[in-house]
Amino acid sequence: MSCEICGLKQAEYTCRICGRRVCSEDYDYEERVCLVCKHTLCQICRRQLSIATCKYCRRAACEDCLIQVSLHEYVCVECYRRIHGGRE
Repeated sequence: MSCEICGLKQAEYTCRICGRRVCSEDYDYEERVCLVCKHTLCQICRRQLSIATCKYCRRAACEDCLIQVSLHEYVCVECYRRIHGGRE
């Protein structure tokens, strides 16, 4: 089976997030994800794909690491705790 990203090399690994079969050049061994998913991973937990960025620190984060503060604005849990002193 060919790599689902480059289409040229033999697929050796499976991405833990999307399930793509990829070659060694399109795989991040440390994160165990394909390079497509690596670029969209949550910058806080590194477990899930990001859905938005924090309005303060601008890090891309997943649904579990963000708090929606308005229709189009999110704050990461770390900035929220820092701003609100640990109060919810």
